[in-house]
Amino acid sequence: MILLLQLDSDQAFRDEVSAYFSRLDGFAYQDFACAEGLEQVLSRDKPQVILLAMDCPPHGGMEVLQQIRKELPAEETKVVIVSPKPPGERALSRAAQLGADYVLMRPVDLVVLEKRIRQLLKPAAAAASGELAFQQVQEICTSYFERLGIPPHYKGYRYLMVGIWLAMQHPEWLNAVTRHLYPAIGQSCGVSGAQVERAMRYALEAAWEKGNVEELYQLFPYVAENKGKPTNSEFISKMVHLVGLAAQRRG
Repeated sequence: MILLLQLDSDQAFRDEVSAYFSRLDGFAYQDFACAEGLEQVLSRDKPQVILLAMDCPPHGGMEVLQQIRKELPAEETKVVIVSPKPPGERALSRAAQLGADYVLMRPVDLVVLEKRIRQLLKPAAAAASGELAFQQVQEICTSYFERLGIPPHYKGYRYLMVGIWLAMQHPEWLNAVTRHLYPAIGQSCGVSGAQVERAMRYALEAAWEKGNVEELYQLFPYVAENKGKPTNSEFISKMVHLVGLAAQRRG
């Protein structure tokens, strides 16, 4: 049984989450409007997942996250942060440093949330079924991105990496990047799907203008013939293939 605790002052959103997860087999749900209520049950109930509002009263989600991690290590309890607005790079970085496992932006797609929770809780099963942990994908992508000359300080660098990881889990999303892949990346990074698409495009344009042209055309020979660059989806699709091969070689 997966115990999901939610801390959020928005009663309507808690009701929505409760209605969704209460009907699923294998989930137990409990909600709290303020931090004191959650903190009283942490050590006693030891939940598998905590859904934590970034703006929860009285002092905000980051302070609550610190308290959670004092009592419950990341190996035992996963924390998903929900932000009412794009949190920005600094907030995302701080959330990760304090022990958040995932960040979502409102409005939340509960189907996506359920999938993320299951993925967070089953890393071993995911690896056995051929799914790679984000850290593995990140290591392989970093090596390729350095060779290709994709600027690491561009936001699109990170979005491409997250997109490759998500596309490896949901290959069908490559046929609907605007409808599925970009919004999923956006929810993970706290931005809109349109911002994701634009940032990716800028990063690839920069690589093709200033990167390692020989490496780029070796991986994308058809582009050399057309004197252009691959689309976001073409690049991600190729990288999904390359990352999969690299993971197999690593064994």
